[in-house]
Amino acid sequence: VELDVDAFIPPSYIVNEQQKLDIYKRIAGVETARESEEMKEELLDRFGAVPESVDNLLRIALIRTRAHQLYITELKGRIGSLRFLYRPDAKVHGENIPALLAAHGGKLKFSPQGTPEFAYSWNGKEGPASGPDGLLSLTEGLLDDMMRFLRG
Repeated sequence: VELDVDAFIPPSYIVNEQQKLDIYKRIAGVETARESEEMKEELLDRFGAVPESVDNLLRIALIRTRAHQLYITELKGRIGSLRFLYRPDAKVHGENIPALLAAHGGKLKFSPQGTPEFAYSWNGKEGPASGPDGLLSLTEGLLDDMMRFLRG
């Protein structure tokens, strides 16, 4: 998962490098919304208010888990563009791809040649994702739709 958002633990938030490495490892292991919330609560208790970049890191951990469940091998995004590369042998309901594309009004495209790929494009200055939080929200929403249409 490569999304153009700040997703890191600031040096001023966790000063001790060993603690920081431990938290990075634990965040990488987060797989559910409940685990993410528990991690946020722990971070709040131990280190104070959770910075946006750490919240983004937790959201990306959940995005990575969802992408894995969908057989996505690579997810790249920046303002204006998102790409989802699938394993060629992904176990999905291919017959539902036209409905998924239709649900996104022409902004989502599918290319089955070579490595199957979904690409979502929009005007980055406005629309569904005009900033980092919007990019994360759009990615989460697209993954939810892919789960609903393709995995059923």
